[in-house]
Amino acid sequence: NYGLVKARAVINKPLSENLSLRASFISNTRDGFTENLSNGQDLDDADSVSARVRLKYEPSDTFRANFMAQVFDEDRNGAAQKGIIDPTPDPRQLRQNSSTEHKLEAELFSAVLEWDYENYSIKSLTSYQVDDILVRRDNDRNDLSFLPPFALLPSEYDPETNKQTTVTQEVNLVSAEPMFGKLDWVAGFFYLNTEIEISILERLDFGFDGTFDPFTTSDVYSYSGDFGFITNSTPERDSTSFYGQGTWNHSESLRTVFGLRHTNDEVYSAVTNFYGRSGTDILETDGNKVTGRLVVEKDIDDNTMLFGSFTRGYKPGGSNLTYGREDTIAQIVVLPTFTEEIVDAYEIGLKTDLADGRIRLNTAAFFYNYEGLQYQATDPEVFEGGVGNIPESEIYGAELELSAFLSDSVILDLRASWLNTEITADHLALDNVESENATNALLGQGLGLFSNAVQIARAGRIQNVKGNELAKTPSFTGNIALNWSNDLSWGEMKGTIQYTYRGGFKHRIFNNSITDSVPNYDVMDIMLGFYPASAEGWRFELIGKNLFDQDGINARFTDVFGVGATGDELIGPRQIMLRVGTEF
Repeated sequence: NYGLVKARAVINKPLSENLSLRASFISNTRDGFTENLSNGQDLDDADSVSARVRLKYEPSDTFRANFMAQVFDEDRNGAAQKGIIDPTPDPRQLRQNSSTEHKLEAELFSAVLEWDYENYSIKSLTSYQVDDILVRRDNDRNDLSFLPPFALLPSEYDPETNKQTTVTQEVNLVSAEPMFGKLDWVAGFFYLNTEIEISILERLDFGFDGTFDPFTTSDVYSYSGDFGFITNSTPERDSTSFYGQGTWNHSESLRTVFGLRHTNDEVYSAVTNFYGRSGTDILETDGNKVTGRLVVEKDIDDNTMLFGSFTRGYKPGGSNLTYGREDTIAQIVVLPTFTEEIVDAYEIGLKTDLADGRIRLNTAAFFYNYEGLQYQATDPEVFEGGVGNIPESEIYGAELELSAFLSDSVILDLRASWLNTEITADHLALDNVESENATNALLGQGLGLFSNAVQIARAGRIQNVKGNELAKTPSFTGNIALNWSNDLSWGEMKGTIQYTYRGGFKHRIFNNSITDSVPNYDVMDIMLGFYPASAEGWRFELIGKNLFDQDGINARFTDVFGVGATGDELIGPRQIMLRVGTEF
């Protein structure tokens, strides 16, 4: 189905009494789910290989070491992001002028060292990771030959590259015996350093003639030519944390969990846009924050526990590649740096086993209060956008998990969640879909992209988003699955049938009625497994995904930095797969 061939091989092998090896390899190839009718390219395809080697060294009862190396290589056409104004009727077909390309090379190395002592253990976790990404895409997500005049400014990324190098080091101490006979504890240190090299070249067709004309550096400096956003930037982040957590056992049925974490973040970024037309901006920001959690757990009996918790979370601020630079013609919306995001999370819940352990029920209700929630923002100045902060917002909801033995061989699993979200404070933001509509209307009248009239028109679309829903928060999601197994004369048969419902949501905080309402979808999956007794170690599994071939929207994306085009990525279509495995 769609030419899918996925191969996985794993070997576990002892090399000596205290040294063992585990190696694995995965290859995944598949034709695309979606066809670009304009250039014949297959999209939503797959072509990747990955390999991992792990060594476990255990020379004594008190010391263990695990070393891991992993590589991943992907070279495919990329995801299908069909423009929401693309008139092509088939959801699995689209029309885009420019070819799409996605390449990813990733390397990960890690070492975990553990020492056991009488009263505590020490663990060291070290990692080094490099991700190198190249993307080419049709940034307007349409073939303009099939749209009304000036509907969108033609745009392509040619290319966008992102190389990220990350080093982490963590050391923690964990108690082996309760202190004072009541306190279990863990304390540690965490360090992260991330260096990023970003390069973006966007081409624009200001002549609307179907050709991206070549341009020179002189054209960029003189604000003329078929170019859009251009950047070469190098952000770097250092983060250091110290943390501690304890569990105080008041009695066999009552526990209090408490913890604190101090985090220091420093961001340094050298931003060079448009080949240095305005020079190189050096942006620096830092943050210090203490966060923590408090949990009370009460065992009602051997099968039931009640809990309540408070957690303060922290997401550090940072710097933007682009931002508003003047406030004479129009107000600034996007700043050079954005601030930290803080959430206070409250949760109460119940965990219980019923019917002599044949039913397990977990349920919880929660309330999250956010300050400075980070989101993708746009400035009235052309090509200026980045991360902004919503002053105050909130999320509340509930979750339910149920697992029940309907018989000795049949299990029912049920999961459901409900969400309600709202922006609760005034916040002025610019919907870049509306700002690009205003821009294109003036371009069609012959005005220049960088004219004051364009900037003023864009600023006229600034709105107060108080009262709107937060982005990508479906009001309801649910999953129900039936799992069964049968012992037969020839071996064993297992099966799973699963139904998933994903509710609709608002794609962005603007709640734009044309672009932001993403509908719900539901899918049915099935798996039948056969494990013959006469062929020990062999397994045969028949898998059906999306049995009713629904064209559900998995994600929607609106470009912030470019021309404001909106596109959809769909869930996978119906696929029927046979999986064969053996162990020896």
